Parts: sequence; structure tokens; C-alpha cells
Amino acid sequence: MPDVANVDLFALVQPVQAIAREAGRRILEVYAGSFSVTEKADQSPVTAADLAANECILRGLAELTPDIPVLSEEAPDVGFAERSRWEWLWLVDPLDGTREFIKRNDQFSVNIALIHRHEAVLGVVLPPVSGICYYACLGDAAYKQPAGQPPCQIQAARVCHYPVRVVSSLESYRTRRLQDYLSHLGPHRHFGMGGALKSCLVAEGKADLYPRFGPTGEWDTAAAQVIVEQAGGYMTDMQLRPLRYNARPVLVNPDFFVFGDVTRDWPHYLPQRRSHGWPA
Repeated sequence: MPDVANVDLFALVQPVQAIAREAGRRILEVYAGSFSVTEKADQSPVTAADLAANECILRGLAELTPDIPVLSEEAPDVGFAERSRWEWLWLVDPLDGTREFIKRNDQFSVNIALIHRHEAVLGVVLPPVSGICYYACLGDAAYKQPAGQPPCQIQAARVCHYPVRVVSSLESYRTRRLQDYLSHLGPHRHFGMGGALKSCLVAEGKADLYPRFGPTGEWDTAAAQVIVEQAGGYMTDMQLRPLRYNARPVLVNPDFFVFGDVTRDWPHYLPQRRSHGWPA
């Protein structure tokens, strides 16, 4: 396993972008035609695009960093006894937003993150349809780069807009927990978006808050977290602690917030906090 001193994050950014773009091309090849949908053991959908992108990314990362293991949503699970010993790992969602892919609404992405000691330190989020690549690594800024164009630095909104610009999936927006939270939040405008692109909207200052209630996989958030944090924003649990990775037997996130304005007390609007106080 490589030592931190031997991993040049800056040198990895461009090769990982290239891997993500190649995976995106494989996804679009399937997207352009007809495809079948099957269910995994957890009843989530999977398509030929998920599998093609996964194969492409696993091959590319193995060539780029042969000593760093990979955890992918579409690869066999690795037991916690083994992976808990890993100081470094790649955390990958080859096709984040498979349901959006099936609906053909274009709101899906390739997510690739590098994890060091439970912290996401490099992230690439690439929506294949637009070709815009969001990326960042620890110690640098966050960037947005359209295909064939130079990158531009992005920044989360440090001052919340009024009304608050809230982003979530349309499915989440209809849930009782989110509606309860938003009713306490007060005036807001809602934007529906799929996958990791919600967090990227916060990172580039186009949304103020992404509240997530309900389970998500760690590969759904890790890449976006680096981008949000290097853009000056935050991705935290409901007690405002940064999300961490590969630290538990189950690779499932707690409920979380993504935001830019640290002066707002986002947990204040949780119904349980308003009713019962906030745990120490």
C-alpha cells in the first residue's frame, strides 16, 4: 500500500479524468440504443452501461495505480475485515443515477474518488451527456471543465440566497421527511436533479442546500464531497460532522447535508431538533 508521501494527487487528476471520459463514452454507446434492465440482489437496477463503465474504470485504475485497491458499486463486495486495513482505496460508482439513465433524462454521472484514511482526497464527477467534468483534489481548488475547453474554478455560495435554493431528486422531494424539513426551513425554491450532480450544483454556487434523507452508498457521495469541500462548501451528517468512508462494515451513508453557508444552522430545521432539542 503506498505511503501518502508517494501519492501525487495533482498528477492523478488528469489520468482519472481520462478514465472517467472513456467510461462516459462506453455509457453513451449503450444510451444511444435499446438496452435491457435487470435487478441486483438489493433490487436496484443495473444495465449494460453500468457494467461496461465498471470494466473500463477497473482496468484504467489498475493500470494507473496497481497498488491501490478499488471498491466499486458494480464489483463483488470485499469483507470489512480485509478493507478495514486499507489506508488508500478508490471508491467508484461507474454509473451514478441508473434510474435517471433508464428514464433517459440525462442526469447521471461517472463518479471516481480516492480515499485516504477514511477521507475523500480526490474526486471526479463526469455527466457523460453534457461532457462537463467536475474535479478537485486536496490542497487545490475545485474546477468545472466542459469537454474540449479549459477548466474554470468554482466556488460554493458563502452567503445563502433568499429564498433558499434547495436541490434534491424529484423522488426525495415528495417524501414526508424532506417536506417536514422544508416546511420548517421556510421560503425556498426547489430544483430537481439526479445523482452526484446535486452536490455539484452546490459546489458551483447554483444551489444553497442539498438535504438528503434516506440511504445512499458511499460511492454516491465521495467524489462529490472533495469537489464541494475544495469549493469552500461542506458535506456533513445531521450533526455537521464530515462524511467519512470505508469506516464501517456497511458502505451506507447517514442522512446528510451539502451546503455552502456555514453561518446557517441547517440542523435547526429538523423536526426532532425543534421538538426534543439536539443531542450533545
